[in-house]
Amino acid sequence: MGLWVVETSRKTMENDDSSNRSVKTVDTALQIVELLDDLGEATLTTLANELDMPRSTLHPYLQTLLQREYLQKDEDTYRLSLRFLDHGVKRQHAELVYEYSGPFLEQVARETKEIAWLVVEEHGKAVCLRKAEGEHAIQPYKRVGKRLTMHNIASGKAILAMLPEDRVWEIVDKYGLPEDTGDTVTDPEDLFAELEEIRDTGIAYNDGESMEGFRAVASPICPGGELCGSIVVSGPKDRIRDERFREELPDIVLGTTNALELEMAAEME
Repeated sequence: MGLWVVETSRKTMENDDSSNRSVKTVDTALQIVELLDDLGEATLTTLANELDMPRSTLHPYLQTLLQREYLQKDEDTYRLSLRFLDHGVKRQHAELVYEYSGPFLEQVARETKEIAWLVVEEHGKAVCLRKAEGEHAIQPYKRVGKRLTMHNIASGKAILAMLPEDRVWEIVDKYGLPEDTGDTVTDPEDLFAELEEIRDTGIAYNDGESMEGFRAVASPICPGGELCGSIVVSGPKDRIRDERFREELPDIVLGTTNALELEMAAEME
């Protein structure tokens, strides 16, 4: 895994205002969905206050979403419906790497007794697509579907290392390198140096960069040279230390991703 997986030529985008144009009504509807996702549930008044929108303007949006079964309403309280789950599960299972990764994640979880995740990239964020829990597994901040910045987590750095350099810069420019702990990489030069090392070794580390006292080891999944995501195992620093952090877990994760790559590559031929 020593070189960039795919070299792509930078395409010049046409100066077309329509490429950045949004539809206001759709944008408003999605703001409502995202706010309810954050709040869990809320009344019309609460939503109107949070969105700084008149109740009379907001109400038709809520009624439309309710009629289309994307919301539920109990008395005066709105919340998202399980229809989003239906869409999400269909999208989750559409990923080829999801279909093949289950037994491999289970193997990692059994061997390490920690939690193992399958992570993919979408819109420059790391998305937790699947998990397997070992005997001592803990998950302090992740859940299936969770979207995370990539520069400060092992799985994200494993993916970044295999993306074309232009794409990495796009992601850095869009999201920056926010600092979660004193160990988070916040300098692009340091990040790119680390990504080069990951390409050479096939292993990425998170040593307290997203959460103090938390460590993770990851490896990218690239069957036939096509980046599909990464596998990561994580846990508390007091259990993942010394040779286990730098040798044992990397060997397990790298061996597992290589086996998964071989199985997927056969299917992709």
